[in-house]
Amino acid sequence: MTVIPSVSGALPASLSRAVVEAMPRPAAVPARLARTYVEVRPAYLAPATARSTAMALRTLTAARWKGTSTDAGTEFRHPSTTTVIAVTANGVHATDQLVASGPSWQARFSARAPDEVLANAVAALVEHTAHGPGTADLDDALAGLSEAGWSGTHRDGTVQSSAPDSLVHLSWGRDEDTGHPSLRIVASHPGALQWDAEVSGAAIPDLLAESLLAYLASPTSARRRLGEDPVDLLQDLDVSPESARAAAAVSASPGTSPAAGAAPQGARILTSPAPARPTWRSR
Repeated sequence: MTVIPSVSGALPASLSRAVVEAMPRPAAVPARLARTYVEVRPAYLAPATARSTAMALRTLTAARWKGTSTDAGTEFRHPSTTTVIAVTANGVHATDQLVASGPSWQARFSARAPDEVLANAVAALVEHTAHGPGTADLDDALAGLSEAGWSGTHRDGTVQSSAPDSLVHLSWGRDEDTGHPSLRIVASHPGALQWDAEVSGAAIPDLLAESLLAYLASPTSARRRLGEDPVDLLQDLDVSPESARAAAAVSASPGTSPAAGAAPQGARILTSPAPARPTWRSR
């Protein structure tokens, strides 16, 4: 098990590489460190928190979407369109954390999807219903993945791509059954599915697709308590102390995130002519 140090310093000695590797599995983070806030990268592997839908709910409430309580959670409807977003109340143990639908499209995000994935998706849908397609640029979003080290192929109208650490994969093409565009994201670490999401339909909102691709490419870290990060996942994360108080307990030891250095930069995802790519335009 590897804990990668950051430019802010390594984690306390009790979580050094040698100690972590010696821990039996499953193991827990020492109680005295569990509530320490840390920044984790890549953010797409950040575990969902106990309040993973809080940011998404605040966005919907601020946008004045009408919420109706159900046995499963809260269902929000846009005031003047048929767009519906249902947010589960069952936390990380629910089958799906969030589902959404609109004219000729649907989306689902599984349990354990990172808080930020849900928040970004909801923000994109709020923007889409308020202003339409806007200025979404899906080609630019794919280029951003390439620049972040993602690599893959574009063949027969389908993009298949993997993150630099090979722990997240996306497929973007035509659904075999419906013939409609489908964007599928699967995040996992050895031995376990972490989270997955799918957006499909004839008229997927460009802003929603762009928000998901941009999140996967973003170098921004996610803020978590150390105890929220499963020990068996720490080997795949770049973990660094968030605050000066936490950093005071560690020694300076520069390092590089595995996600930043695992693949050549600029490996192009789009390898076939642009006309062959799936058509993703809201109607």
